[in-house]
Amino acid sequence: EVMVMHKKEDINLPKPIFKQGEVTIFIPPSVQSTIVDTVHSAGNDTAAYLEAMANLGVSGRRLVSEELRREIELKCKGSARFDLLLSEYLGTDSFQSLVDEKQAQYIVEAVKRERSELNARGGSIPDDSNAPITAATSSNNVACDRRPIKVVVYSQSHSNLLSVAEYIYRSFQAENIAELTEGKIADMAYELGRFRNSYKEGKKCRICGGWNDYNGKKLIGCRRLLMEVCDAEGRTFLIEPERVNSAVGQVEFNKSNNGAVGTPVDMIRLGGAPLSDYRISHKNWQVGDSLCINARGDHPLFQKRWSHNQWAAYGSDRCMELAEKDNFQGRDGFLGPLPDYEERCDSVHVKLNKWQVCGKFHGKNRWYLGPTLEDVDLEKELQDVFILLLDAKLSHGLDLSFVTHLFLLEPIDDAALLEQVTSRAHRLGCTGPVTIETVNVWQELDGETKKLAKDLSSVVQDEDRKVLSKAVCEHCYRSFESIETAEIHEQSCERNPDSEAVVDPFHLSSVYRDIKPPVPVPVCPSENIQ
Repeated sequence: EVMVMHKKEDINLPKPIFKQGEVTIFIPPSVQSTIVDTVHSAGNDTAAYLEAMANLGVSGRRLVSEELRREIELKCKGSARFDLLLSEYLGTDSFQSLVDEKQAQYIVEAVKRERSELNARGGSIPDDSNAPITAATSSNNVACDRRPIKVVVYSQSHSNLLSVAEYIYRSFQAENIAELTEGKIADMAYELGRFRNSYKEGKKCRICGGWNDYNGKKLIGCRRLLMEVCDAEGRTFLIEPERVNSAVGQVEFNKSNNGAVGTPVDMIRLGGAPLSDYRISHKNWQVGDSLCINARGDHPLFQKRWSHNQWAAYGSDRCMELAEKDNFQGRDGFLGPLPDYEERCDSVHVKLNKWQVCGKFHGKNRWYLGPTLEDVDLEKELQDVFILLLDAKLSHGLDLSFVTHLFLLEPIDDAALLEQVTSRAHRLGCTGPVTIETVNVWQELDGETKKLAKDLSSVVQDEDRKVLSKAVCEHCYRSFESIETAEIHEQSCERNPDSEAVVDPFHLSSVYRDIKPPVPVPVCPSENIQ
C-alpha cells in the first residue's frame, strides 16, 4: 500500500498573504552631533573615537577590545569613520530599545486597526459549525472574513522578543497576551490553550479570591502573593498587592508629618516607572518599604474577608501562637478583617514586613483548618486573548491554523525557514488566509547629516541599499524584489502544479501530479449520523 500526502495546493488551502511593514527611527540629534563633530575634529586620534563611542553608549566591554581599536586604525577615511561610529551606535542597547518600542507600536496599531475593522464587519464568529474545512472560495473576500483576530509575534531572538513584549504589555491587558517564550511544557501548553480557546481554566481561592491557573497538575495551595504590613500604631495585617496605591517616595515621606512609616522608596529601583507601579512586580519590593494603601474593608473589587469568629473556627488562635513563637518572622499569618480607619481608609501609610504566597501563610499542615483549593471545583473563565508571543525555538510542530496574522520581528531570507514558519498557520484546518508581515526597521538622519553622509559616500546610510523583498513565491517561498519578477518565476516554479516546468516522471514529486485527492463530499448540517 502507498499513502500519498498531498500538497496544500491540491486541497485548495487559502494562500498566505505576504507584506512588508516599515518603521523609521530618527537618530537623536545629540547622537548625530557627536558623530559629525568627531569625524571633523578627531583626525587619526584613536582615543578621541573611543571617547565618542563611550558617549554614544557603546558597552565598556566593546570599548576595551583590541578588535575595535584595529578597526579604528584601519579605517582612516572620513566615510569609514562615519560608518564605524554610526554602526557602533546602531548596536547599542539604547538604539535597540528604540527599535523594540517602534516595532511594538507598529504591531499594536495594526492589531487595533484589524480588530476595529472586524467589529465594523459585524464582529467575529468564534465557533461557526457550518464553516467549511477550508475557505478557498471566499478567502480573498475580506468582507466575509469573520474569524477572530489572532496575532502571533515571532522572533528568532529571545531577548528581542521579550523587549518588544514589554512595550506591547503597556498597550494591552495581561489577559490579552499569551507567551510561548520559556518555561515548562505544562505552562506552555496552558498558554497555547488560552490563545486558541480564549478562556483559562483554574480555581479561585476561597480565602483571598486569587485565581490559580490549572496546567494539568493538582492544585493544593493558593499561589497568589499576599503582603504583611504594619501601620503607625503597630497593627500588623495581610493585604492583597492590588490594595497598594503607590510606594511612598522621599518627597511624600517628608511631607507626611510623621504619618509615614518605614523607608521611602527610590524611583531608580523601579527602573524609572512611577511609584504607583510598585505593586506590579515583587522584584521591586524590599522589607521596610513605605507604602500608601487602600484599607477599605468593603471594597467592591476585593473578596469579602471572613470574620474573626470564622477565623477562630479555622485555627487563627493557633496561628498567632506559632507567629509569636517565631517572633513574627515566620510563615504563619491569616487574611483577617482590616483595621477600622474610618474616613481615612482610602489612604493609609504602612510598612512592608514580608510577603509570600497565600498557601504558605495559611498552611494546612501547621494550623489552617478551613477549605483549600482541593475543595474548590475547576472552572473556566473567558478571556480575550488575541496575541501570542512566540520564540522560534518553541515553534516547531505547533498547529496555529486559526491564526490570522503573523508578525516577524526579523526578515527571513531563507525560503525553507520562511516556509516552515508560515506553515505553522498555513496548514490543514485553516479557514482563511494568514497575513505574514515583516516589520522592517530603518534609521533616519536629519538633512545636514544626510548631506555629510552622501558627501562621504557612506555605506551604512546609503538610501539605495534600502531594498525590501516586495513579493514571495506562493509555492516555494523564495523572495523577489518585485511582484512582476515573482509572477514570472511562478510560471516555471517546480512546486506550482499549474506551471510549465518539466518534472522528472521518476521523481517522487511526480506522484502529486498523477494522483489527485478525492473530491470532498459536502455534509448537510441537519443530517444525523446514526
